[in-house]
Amino acid sequence: MSKQLALYVAQDFRKRVGMARNIESLGFELHRARTLPTAESQIKKYFYNLVLIEFDNLDRKTFDLCSSIRAGNTEVILIVLMTRAKINAEEKLFDLGATDIVAGKQASSRLLIKRIRAHLHNNVHRGWCRKTIRLKDTVVDFERREVWCNGGVRPLPGILADLLKYFVDNPGRVISRKELLQSPIWADSICTPANEGGKTFDVNMSKLRKLIESDPHRPQLITSVRGEGWKLAVNNSNGWQAQDLRLEQGVDKSHGTPLSS
Repeated sequence: MSKQLALYVAQDFRKRVGMARNIESLGFELHRARTLPTAESQIKKYFYNLVLIEFDNLDRKTFDLCSSIRAGNTEVILIVLMTRAKINAEEKLFDLGATDIVAGKQASSRLLIKRIRAHLHNNVHRGWCRKTIRLKDTVVDFERREVWCNGGVRPLPGILADLLKYFVDNPGRVISRKELLQSPIWADSICTPANEGGKTFDVNMSKLRKLIESDPHRPQLITSVRGEGWKLAVNNSNGWQAQDLRLEQGVDKSHGTPLSS
């Protein structure tokens, strides 16, 4: 299964070696950034589920980074670490979208990991529906109608979003042209009459693959089944599965316990 992504932004990583190992043990792939510009570049390139920011001096650029992270990703767990508690700074950080602020002794690696686990556990029990999913290296946000693929963000038009959602709701099952023709996708479409399914399916499938596949000419997500239709591949030789980012952020859904790496 694809790992969730975490970003640790700090000038000195050495004092948090143990924390980094613990974060990775929760099932995260950990990225690091020593400067704010590097962090800004990273958040534009990747869809992070956890971001930790630790700087001795919090200034306007740090606040701007927090605001940018939250504006681009409404589901990220954003935690700011502070050497000392500063009420005014904490209030502003929460206003900008910080999930949690940890100061002083509370910022010890051991306690911090427990807080992260608590946030992951809370995310599972909020009852989120499947709105943001990861398909191998592609992240799809149905709520914002956006696709993160090959280091960029692309809009996901309505009919393509509906088409992809249909496959996501039926993973591993072959979807025929007849089934698509009878589905609400085309019946409700103002673009394509329901009785014109032929080439329309191929055109829209091609458009969808260009959005979600790393290599549209060699699709690995939505594959063709000769003479039958298409299917969303839920497993392949790389061992990945379609996963709901809001329900599988390093936590076992059935028990609410952290997954080992």
